Amino acid sequence: MKYALLQTVEAGASLIPVVKHLNQDKIDMFGVLSGATGSVNVAPVYCANSPFKTTLAHGFLTMAYASEMMELNFGMDWATSGEIEVKFIGQAHPGDTVLTQGTVTKAEERENGLYVECALTVLNQAGGNVMVGTASLIKKK
Repeated sequence: MKYALLQTVEAGASLIPVVKHLNQDKIDMFGVLSGATGSVNVAPVYCANSPFKTTLAHGFLTMAYASEMMELNFGMDWATSGEIEVKFIGQAHPGDTVLTQGTVTKAEERENGLYVECALTVLNQAGGNVMVGTASLIKKK
């Protein structure tokens, strides 16, 4: 991946966002790779009679998009020192387009580099929250 590293790392800076379109094939493949093949994720016929009327994307799939955004903005510093904490507060379904965005909330110099903390959100195309959380890393000098 070619990194489009964030140029300005200061509180209030917006991260370069990631937009993804979900489809059942992506959800199924994620289920196979992660071992999470529950009916609510990979069985459209079963889910047609559920309150959701369709399958749900795995929460960890949407969290992977947040991690991709952090890698896009911070490169190897994210891979070597990143931490993420999230809450799944909504659903994403096949056909949804999700927007992963973030804002730097803290940037402070430390002995081992610049400590960066970011607020993260994943929204569906209707603007509904799917996931919220925080991520942090040490940006090396």
